[in-house]
Amino acid sequence: MSTNKTAERKRFYKVFAPMLALFLVPILAVIIIAFVLPPVYDGTFLGELSEKYDRLEASDSPKIVIVAGSSAAFGLDSGLISEELGYDVVNFGLYANLGTKLMMDLSKANINEGDIMILAPELNSQTLSLYFNSETAAQALDGSMYMLKDVDSGEYERLVGALWGFAGDKLGYILDGTLPENAGAYRKENFNEYGDNTFDRPYNILTGYGNAITLDFRTDFTDGVTTDYEEYINYVNDYVKYVRKKGGEVYFSFPPMNKDALAGVSDDVIAEFYRNLVLSLDCKVISNIYDYILDDGYFYDSEFHLNNSGVTLRTVKLIDDIRREMSSDEAVMPVSELPQPSGKRPDCEDFDLVKLTDGRGWAVSGVTKAGHNKTYLTIPDEINGIPVTTLSDGALYGCGHLVLLTLGKNVSVVEEGAVENVKNLAGVIIPQGIDPRLLSLPERGFGDGCADGFKLYVSPSDYEAFKAADGFRQYAGIISLEESFEYGTDPSGSFAVVVSLTENGRIRSELTVPAEHNGLPVRLIDMDAFNGAELLERLYLSSNIREISPYAFAGAKEGLEIHLAAGTPLEELKLPENPDSLGLDKINIFIDWKEYEDYLLSDTLSGYRNVITSDNMYLKLERADDSSWTVTGLNDLGKLQDEIVIPDTVSGTPVRTIVADAFANTRLETLTLGRNVSRMDGWALRGSSVKTLIIPEGIGAGDVSVPNNMSEALATDGCDPGLKIYVDPELYEEYASDYFWGDYGRFLEKGYPE
Repeated sequence: MSTNKTAERKRFYKVFAPMLALFLVPILAVIIIAFVLPPVYDGTFLGELSEKYDRLEASDSPKIVIVAGSSAAFGLDSGLISEELGYDVVNFGLYANLGTKLMMDLSKANINEGDIMILAPELNSQTLSLYFNSETAAQALDGSMYMLKDVDSGEYERLVGALWGFAGDKLGYILDGTLPENAGAYRKENFNEYGDNTFDRPYNILTGYGNAITLDFRTDFTDGVTTDYEEYINYVNDYVKYVRKKGGEVYFSFPPMNKDALAGVSDDVIAEFYRNLVLSLDCKVISNIYDYILDDGYFYDSEFHLNNSGVTLRTVKLIDDIRREMSSDEAVMPVSELPQPSGKRPDCEDFDLVKLTDGRGWAVSGVTKAGHNKTYLTIPDEINGIPVTTLSDGALYGCGHLVLLTLGKNVSVVEEGAVENVKNLAGVIIPQGIDPRLLSLPERGFGDGCADGFKLYVSPSDYEAFKAADGFRQYAGIISLEESFEYGTDPSGSFAVVVSLTENGRIRSELTVPAEHNGLPVRLIDMDAFNGAELLERLYLSSNIREISPYAFAGAKEGLEIHLAAGTPLEELKLPENPDSLGLDKINIFIDWKEYEDYLLSDTLSGYRNVITSDNMYLKLERADDSSWTVTGLNDLGKLQDEIVIPDTVSGTPVRTIVADAFANTRLETLTLGRNVSRMDGWALRGSSVKTLIIPEGIGAGDVSVPNNMSEALATDGCDPGLKIYVDPELYEEYASDYFWGDYGRFLEKGYPE
């Protein structure tokens, strides 16, 4: 009997031991990966949490600690608070997705006699609740698991559940030899010693459109139902007791709120929320909610994030609020000295611009991603009504494709080094009417390191003035006529004819046939007129053109785009019998999008239907302003399409924005963004059938703004639940770890569909 029991015991251990190992090994592996292996997230935006926590633990009392989400990280000058109030300051705000509860719990790490804790969470359902995101928290704790001692033990179970996915992602980064990182304003390096995000934010970029602020919160502790908001109020009141027991005090303030995001909230709702909050909290509300509802011009990238001027304004308001509690009415700075709302970022497709110190002009400081890929660039005359006057040193650095640059008519200074080492640059065009005495060019010369035969092109009417100007003597050898075309006149002398290209015309990638020449309308393009246009990609015709001769484009670049002007009288236009007769095997004729259907139905152009196209065939567009289009929906033809590519530009103007419900109730399944789309509003895909969203190669997470925490807005409510968002594989990690795009992680795909 004993022998049988021993044998059974051995068999049991033989079976049980492998089963136990099978169960324990994965758990042990997860623990090792999570707690032992080197951190991978500590260099990201979330990795800043440990820096804030360490500062909190090391800070001497008395101190001021501001507990919030990203509205504090992007909304305070803690150095100014410290200087004005004489307290050490800790900016303990980072990311709403961590939840206000976690930040309150962690802030208990070092509370002492005389400390002031300021609660100023964002006013939305996520932060006015006990919301806790275990996945985000696990990433924020990576490499700093010692913070767990101050995390509410009630959250441990959820954190353990999140460790499996966290460990898998972390191991993937380690095996890959890469680290997640954030881009732009959301890089960890942008935080200073106080925990403030110091990324330069001079403009109000993309604000007031994402998460509308509703303020529909109520407390009724007698109805037997405890809402998420009531749970939050109770937790705050318990927090107040804890802080006071430690000798500190808690005050409630408000985050900055974009008034545009409150557009649908009545004054009665705001007043009721404010009153209800004051009556429900056991701590004092030291701020007036209306003081923190700010003009759109103070915000950056979110309805709660501030730009430079907004940071100063909000900080001054908070200092004044705290001072009142210290029995001091002294203001930080007079109202007349408070910063005014910033202007919009200059909307310039090709160039980065900065304001000159006198505020009277823009300087071109660099070239955008779109500009870097172009062979022909034109500096705008003005942006937002302010002239572009300066081309700064190094502005064209890295423009390896650039062949020709046209100055704007207001450019008066080209700094040393502005046009150097641009290896393919063949010339700079100075617009007609520029006084050479008012144009300052580099003293050491123009075009050093540019293409051989570099020219400075001026108009025929200005040629002699530039040749004779004292300031241009060193350029005398490279000054050339700007004219791109050679002209003739018809036998009757009633109109001008484009006969051929000049030297300048042959190096251009883009040309515009003028409406007139020497007082005569330009009506005809002659045979062989564009022979030698081997770089020409786009040709714009004026509405005066009435005839294009056979083989007018023989010898030009294959794939040439010919853009007919809006308003060209169709019944008077004469073209060769078919596209082949124009002299190229491949050619595209672009029609103004509002006239596209008329051209398709025209008998006059029946032989050209296969090459007639438009830069917008399917979209309904509205002008956002003079410099951009907004997609508001699809036209009748667009509603029949399964797949649509949003154009980069329409009629030469960038397509930048997609508004809510733009694709609602359509059969569209695949949508490709244009390279200039910089903003998708909340609910942009609501009610659509989109399964595939493609973001073009080279477009990073920081180039397309999406609402914070709005993955549901983009991907549900009628949108296919299997939506996939395809991004450049080289930029996938940037999207996955981006402050905003990270919320769309479950939809992101690395690379593009076959």
